[in-house]
Amino acid sequence: MIRRAYRALPGPTPIRVATSVLIVAAALVALHFFYDWVGNTFLDTGGTVG
Repeated sequence: MIRRAYRALPGPTPIRVATSVLIVAAALVALHFFYDWVGNTFLDTGGTVG
């Protein structure tokens, strides 16, 4: 699946690598904000016990 997505990217190899790095970085940033939102919305926010 990853190879197929890489081959589908346009341009020569350096452009494909740069595009792949940017896509992965954007996905990681989005994942961070998604986990942060889930943690603040559905999980304990770390209040006091008792």
